Amino acid sequence: MITSFLLAILLSPAGLYAQTPAQPVDPYQAALVQLKDKNPMVRRQGADALGQLRRPEAIPALLPLLKDESPFVRSIAADALGFLRAPAAVEPLGNMLTADKEVGPRQSAATALAYIADPSAIPALMTALDKDPAMGVRYAVVRTLGVLRSAAATPALVKAMKDSDVGLRRAATASLGLIQGPDAVPALQEGLGDSEVSVRFEAVKALGAIADPASLPALKSVLGDADLNVRLQAAQALSRMGDASGLGAAVSAMNSKDANARQQAAAVLGMSGDAKTGLPALDKAFAAEADPVTKSVLDSARVQIRSRLGLKAAAPPAAKTKPAAPAKTPAGAKTKPAAKAQPARKVGK
Repeated sequence: MITSFLLAILLSPAGLYAQTPAQPVDPYQAALVQLKDKNPMVRRQGADALGQLRRPEAIPALLPLLKDESPFVRSIAADALGFLRAPAAVEPLGNMLTADKEVGPRQSAATALAYIADPSAIPALMTALDKDPAMGVRYAVVRTLGVLRSAAATPALVKAMKDSDVGLRRAATASLGLIQGPDAVPALQEGLGDSEVSVRFEAVKALGAIADPASLPALKSVLGDADLNVRLQAAQALSRMGDASGLGAAVSAMNSKDANARQQAAAVLGMSGDAKTGLPALDKAFAAEADPVTKSVLDSARVQIRSRLGLKAAAPPAAKTKPAAPAKTPAGAKTKPAAKAQPARKVGK
């Protein structure tokens, strides 16, 4: 009776349905369903999932979320559209950047525009840099303007270099180094005298990237900077411009306790070192170096300087071999005299 009863249940529609394996859920379709949920946290999860899936067909479904009532949903939707490099999102993201009342969505919009990298967003970005009161938004804008590498952003970034916030000055200086516009050279030269070390470092780096010969005197003046990293960055910039004025700073840095400083100094010597000073300094540092990574960098610099100067690599010193010691006779042992040579026998005819 029990067996028949169970068999009847299994053969019934309900029993068959219960035994049917569950169908796999399509994460893309599931995310689309989440976008329509009443709970903003569920909508946020759906937008995040669509961004992670990187499927461009999700763009039309994500665009309306830039006007969602929840700032969290708007932020994640902006992030997702940035990940998808959605050209259709440039204008609405620009509007969000300049008009949204919440800081989070504005900052997400600025970052998303960096991923999309469309120059048409530059006016909105410069407006936000000039007027947005939130420092986080302005940081994101400055970084995005650097990524876009548009000369049109140079005036706004030059203005940001004079901001009272150290982080913003540093970020603006770094972005000008990415753009590499000659119009930024005067402001970058002025940045060499900034009270903040990180700003001076980025200014030297940017001037080295632009490589304007007019910057040579300014870069040489930085060789006396109080910070070692700034001095080495100036020496490296000068070397790339064909000027060996920074060799003294590089040779001195070979004695630094900082491995990174020794590596950067080696790079300078490899680019512009000479046979009289640069190569001996590298050889000496190579012999004394204990860090394997730095030792490899030093060796590469030695190869570079020899190749550049047309010098042959020094032959390794020949190993000295000691003459074999004569075998010792044990104490008290008698030695046999050498056997006398026997006359040769005559062979009869």
